[in-house]
Amino acid sequence: MFGIALLCAAALLGKAGPAQAIIGGRPGGGVATAHTVMIVSTRGASCSGTLIAPDLVLTAAHCLAPAGNYAVALVGGGTPRLVPALRIAIHPRFDREQFHTRRPTPDLALMKLSEVLPASFRPARLSADPSLPARGTDFLIAGYGMEADGAEATAGTLRSVNLPSIGTTGGIMVRLAPVMGLVGACTGDSGGPAFLGSVLTGVVGWATGPGGTRGCGGVTGVTLVGLHRDWIDSTAAKLGSPLKE
Repeated sequence: MFGIALLCAAALLGKAGPAQAIIGGRPGGGVATAHTVMIVSTRGASCSGTLIAPDLVLTAAHCLAPAGNYAVALVGGGTPRLVPALRIAIHPRFDREQFHTRRPTPDLALMKLSEVLPASFRPARLSADPSLPARGTDFLIAGYGMEADGAEATAGTLRSVNLPSIGTTGGIMVRLAPVMGLVGACTGDSGGPAFLGSVLTGVVGWATGPGGTRGCGGVTGVTLVGLHRDWIDSTAAKLGSPLKE
């Protein structure tokens, strides 16, 4: 039942057309392409994540905290193939209530896979910088999410977009938003990467609509990984997938 349910979810997502998932995004992940994966679950939900070791994915805690079975879906080029999760580790300070109210919380989780991913995927290099980015710093975010809130048929295709920082929250998150237009993460992009240059600097946590309303294309919230490298490194080692610099 586990495999059938996940395969159905992955197959539906894998049929997505060339819609602009990530609001205002472009096809492909740019520097994030070889590092970004799609996560599916028996809950019927999907997220994105970043490969940080050959069999280890960094994603958002709210993607993996609910009870369910999870896997990376390898889509494109025929029937999707699933790589199930063996173990999941949620950041011990993640607070679900704070996440739901958009207050800062370390929205991070690690997913140990049952096997090493194909050679087309490569582990990303993680930031160890604990400082907060200056306003206007340009990030690249990527994910397999929807082009609009509720537009499920548009999920399953990797898209990316560059967004500037407009400020920080709680000393652990950066807020990204365009100067004009609806641009940013959407449903299914949660857990996806935020890169500065070629370095994984953040994990996409949430998005709002214009003016803080429910939806997508307003502000994208990103948890900074440099502030949590101790937890990421120690937990990766405990899961049997130590990180390489």
